[in-house]
Amino acid sequence: MVFFPHIPPHLALRPYVRHYLLLHIPLGAIPSDQRIKPIPPDADQSLFFYPRSVSRTVVNRNGETRPNSSSIFVGQQTSRINILFGEDHLIIQVCFRPGFLYQLLDGMPAGEFQGKEIDAEYLMDAQINELNNRLREETDYRRMIDHIEVYLLKKMDSLARRTLPLEPIDKVILAIKETNRPLSLDWLADQACLSSRQLERKFQERLGMSPKFYARIARFDRAFKLKQQQPQLDWLDVAYACGYFDYSHLMRDFRQFAEVSPTMLMAQNTASPDRWQTLY
Repeated sequence: MVFFPHIPPHLALRPYVRHYLLLHIPLGAIPSDQRIKPIPPDADQSLFFYPRSVSRTVVNRNGETRPNSSSIFVGQQTSRINILFGEDHLIIQVCFRPGFLYQLLDGMPAGEFQGKEIDAEYLMDAQINELNNRLREETDYRRMIDHIEVYLLKKMDSLARRTLPLEPIDKVILAIKETNRPLSLDWLADQACLSSRQLERKFQERLGMSPKFYARIARFDRAFKLKQQQPQLDWLDVAYACGYFDYSHLMRDFRQFAEVSPTMLMAQNTASPDRWQTLY
């Protein structure tokens, strides 16, 4: 298994790309029903590349299965999915700054692809197809990242000729993602230099949801990842560390977003092929 969890982006991309993740794991000897990874909602927006075997998205609630294309945009999730890994599982994640897909995709409202996996070749220029072909042929992991960065640098240069500056609303989204304390709607609107109604509209455009709902997902995401990183913590400690008032509020979010209890989600994650890694 090859795993690079946090590859920093080119300096020019850092206002837009938080990091890259690369995982390559051969699974041909493992039965398909044991190649499942639970993916509850998180606070990020990403572009994923699958240069080798086809992976599949399995909707947890109804078992619907969707094959993923070689490169996909994943909109903001509001419910859990599972990923069925292919026999030669190679995934490269481009983790964008939350809300950036709205700018990258020329103002496409986030609600149009919320909870969906969209083939990047449908939304981007013809060069994304060339990039997919290069990644399929490449065997050096560092050069895979280099190919992606060359594409992104060209794309960002094209966008910058129009407009790409960080707006106050973008800083507010980051504040919600990264803080462990409640932030009032009035404070968020003030920081974004917007009225409360304008703030709600901007969030719907960029994330497809309200600030309050995004804050719940971000808090849940922090709790899940903290428990993965520090499994010795009990769930009450995790709840308090992530800004929950008590364990019952944490349990409510796990029931809604992971569709199982906190303990069951950790058990399912531990049973996945990449059990030692935090993927998303």
